[in-house]
Amino acid sequence: MSKPTVTVIGSLNYDLVTFTKKVPEGGETYQADAFETHMGGKGLNEAIAVSRLSPPDSIETKMIGNVGTDEFGHTLKQYLIDNGVNVDQVATVEGSSGVAVILVEEDSGENRILITPGANGKLKPRDEDYEKITGSFVILQNEYPDTLKSITWLRKNRPDFNICYNPSPFKPELITSELLGGIDLLIVNEGEAKDVAQHLGLLEGQQEEANDMYALSQTLQKSINKSNIQTVIITLGSKGCIYTTDEPRFLQANKVDKVVDTTGAGDTFFGGVVSSLALGKNIEEAVKFATTASSLAIQKKGAAEGIPNYNEVTQNLLNN
Repeated sequence: MSKPTVTVIGSLNYDLVTFTKKVPEGGETYQADAFETHMGGKGLNEAIAVSRLSPPDSIETKMIGNVGTDEFGHTLKQYLIDNGVNVDQVATVEGSSGVAVILVEEDSGENRILITPGANGKLKPRDEDYEKITGSFVILQNEYPDTLKSITWLRKNRPDFNICYNPSPFKPELITSELLGGIDLLIVNEGEAKDVAQHLGLLEGQQEEANDMYALSQTLQKSINKSNIQTVIITLGSKGCIYTTDEPRFLQANKVDKVVDTTGAGDTFFGGVVSSLALGKNIEEAVKFATTASSLAIQKKGAAEGIPNYNEVTQNLLNN
């Protein structure tokens, strides 16, 4: 019996991270405390998360993406290989790789991010690229220009695949009823949940529902594809998350003594949910596992480097 496959289509970024106690105002110069480089990009983070957050040799994780001809590109691709991700469909294109400039406030762990797309902006998979996708789970986000085509092609040609989508960064022009109807697993934070619902007019005459995450999750869940897992998860930061398949359920976040860096928390959560579902876990088990994984990730520096492995998460679950 072949092992499950999860394919991630998306961005690969080289992160340039500055740690500071204060973010300067316009025209102000402020001395920061530290500078680091890390692997990143939502696509890369999600692929690393799926690979690390599954038992050894249990899932094949594939990445479809672009890197540039600079040294960053070589480093990004090698990092995926080193973490057990199949890079047969990671292309090298002329020019720079994607770069993210990140400011992390040390006291709160909050971050501000500026992204230069570079090679990610040229990622437009061809039909023959989609034809090579196997397995039953595909992870997508909005850090490459062809998300809509990916969803449309997969829904038409691979109806049994579970399309897992986080609409980040939020692009109103992409969000249509048809797009939402093609999604099987929608993961959004509070702001994204409201943005999607308001943009599609799902809250007309129901403004109170915009602030009721339970009701909002049900509204969104009824709007996505009904043929497969049909699940919506709204993440609530340090409070936890609400997940809906039939009715909304809340799971409290794990308590963390010190938040170091929240940069890859959402991608870690996403990867943890999908890897668990691909292995046959139910949604409750998947969300609990992913919540623990993200709580460990925010205690380390680096979007990708901070992602824990499967054994770390399972040990933490056993101890708590």
